[in-house]
Amino acid sequence: MMAVRRQIVRSFKKHQLTLQVDATEYLEATLEAQNVPDEDLGDTLDNIATGYVAREGLSIVNKARLETVLESMQKWTHHLHEKPTRNTLDPHRSQHSLHQSQQSRHRSEFPDPETDIMKLDSMRERINEMEARDSQEPTSGYPNYMDEDDLLNAGDRGYSQDGMRNEPEEEEDDVDITELFHVVDAFQMPRWSWATDVKTFVRVDPVQKQKLLAQESQLHQHYPPNHPHSQAGQMTNQVLAIAEEKTTMYRERYHVLLQRIMRNESFAPPVFTGGADQDKYLKLTPLKALKGRSGEMFLMYGMMVQTSDGKYSLEDADEQVALDLRNCKRSAGFFTENSFVLVEGIYTDDNIIFVENIALPPSELRSESRKLFGNMDFLGAPRELRSEEQLKVISEEYEDICFVILSDVFLDQPKTLSTLRTIFEGYAQSTIPLAFILCGSFKSQPFLLNGQESGPYREGFNALAELIAEFPTLATFSYFVFVPGPNDPWVGRVLPRPKIPDFYTGKLRSVVKRSIFTSNPCRIKYCDQEIVIFREDILNKLLRNCVLPPVDDVVIQKQLVRTIIDEAHLCPLPLTTRQVSWAYDHALRIYPVPDALILADKFEAYNFKYQNCHCMNPGSFPTSDYSWMVYYPGSRRSDIW
Repeated sequence: MMAVRRQIVRSFKKHQLTLQVDATEYLEATLEAQNVPDEDLGDTLDNIATGYVAREGLSIVNKARLETVLESMQKWTHHLHEKPTRNTLDPHRSQHSLHQSQQSRHRSEFPDPETDIMKLDSMRERINEMEARDSQEPTSGYPNYMDEDDLLNAGDRGYSQDGMRNEPEEEEDDVDITELFHVVDAFQMPRWSWATDVKTFVRVDPVQKQKLLAQESQLHQHYPPNHPHSQAGQMTNQVLAIAEEKTTMYRERYHVLLQRIMRNESFAPPVFTGGADQDKYLKLTPLKALKGRSGEMFLMYGMMVQTSDGKYSLEDADEQVALDLRNCKRSAGFFTENSFVLVEGIYTDDNIIFVENIALPPSELRSESRKLFGNMDFLGAPRELRSEEQLKVISEEYEDICFVILSDVFLDQPKTLSTLRTIFEGYAQSTIPLAFILCGSFKSQPFLLNGQESGPYREGFNALAELIAEFPTLATFSYFVFVPGPNDPWVGRVLPRPKIPDFYTGKLRSVVKRSIFTSNPCRIKYCDQEIVIFREDILNKLLRNCVLPPVDDVVIQKQLVRTIIDEAHLCPLPLTTRQVSWAYDHALRIYPVPDALILADKFEAYNFKYQNCHCMNPGSFPTSDYSWMVYYPGSRRSDIW
């Protein structure tokens, strides 16, 4: 037994983990109950330690968190080896899981005392216990954590296992793929800001942030903080924030791209290299370091801005320099005002850069970003206990799961409803999609706030509700996700756009139980994938606002996708062209790069990959001869129908 305990301590110490006594004793009992062979003990402990790091990201290992990790690892191990068959009662649940849950219910009627030690509580009970355990101070005589010698001898010192649960219930080993599908509204996403002092992202509370900024600017100096007219009391759910947020928005965009650039292999030389090798790497020069160095060639990074005289300048965090773009070469992509660029050129005494080359910042693969910031929740979806590898296996097992994507679903046109009926009939008789993603506009003409259009607009959704109700399998088992478009209400043309008001969608929500009305843009978290949905005619807007004409030898759709991903922003346009909510600009940020990007545009349909991101546009439903797109997340491919 002492040898097992020594192996446990050393294996976890190798992963920079510190074990508490209760966790060590629990792990000993678990290994003994599972009869793990001595030759497999080392690999088993390494797997557990690796899983703990991936799920918790903490250096202290206590019993409650260790139980949570072991539960998820034991619960989903069979997915690595067995391929489930589909349950006829629910197309998104496996027969294997149904059989397992029936067996678990049978075993609960005849409990086996030898396996009681491995029974697990429900997740809600576990969370409550973890919160209670974390809030308690360590009891006297029972150290919270110990060094290696203390852990090895803890059993001989008479320490008891505090917090042992009575009569644990076994959780059903069930696979419901719909539980791995989550829609994240733009206004619910967490906000992260790059902290230059600690070189990492820090979580920002948007309400508290705006309160602090309001106090600094003394916007509510005439009212107490809790007064209804106080600016500090009105920060929640504001679309446009106070003026300081506008500066913060551009500063955060600047630093997100800068930290990504400085990790690029072309800009980051190894730490231990000679002087000759250093010359092989690119070096960014701050604009404030250009003074007195006329005639030299420099590589700079900053935001392109237009001055009052109509000319363009490059601006970084400290300085601004005029740009002469007449003879510059450019890479593929769209260069607009307020876009961030890399500029190479010669500096002159007149504080002008004669630009020779201009390019977009280099992008970064999602896998590389996740290596550095994998423990940070940029999305805000419900936390998943299974690892990315396990979720990927589950996604690949359900290879026929698909999302049907349509854009410009004009419900005020009879042809739209008749075509939708044909589509629903086809899917109801074959493979039932996990989700129908319906992007607006849901009205062919802009919605006018005159009191006369509310009735017809609501009737359009009522007609759609009656149509879906004709297909009970779709209404029961498929998600219907509605993303607003330019002609839909509400709040003008500011991004992100809130969801369509409940006043218009009451009947549809009552008929279709899995209907979700969300913002534009929004995110979908499915298994291990992040899917971004953005309904905007962005291509034409970028073309009209280009400072330099795009290159001719690259397909225009690929230049669009490259611009958005390299800029790490869905709408890299000046605010005079497209208004963005300053406080919620982070919802338009696409960093890390998503697994799939849906740019619902009126432009013709396309699908291709860039930086391992599957990019697609379903096209406009009524103007593309009523075509649509189907995305298969298991194989990460899409088809145009």
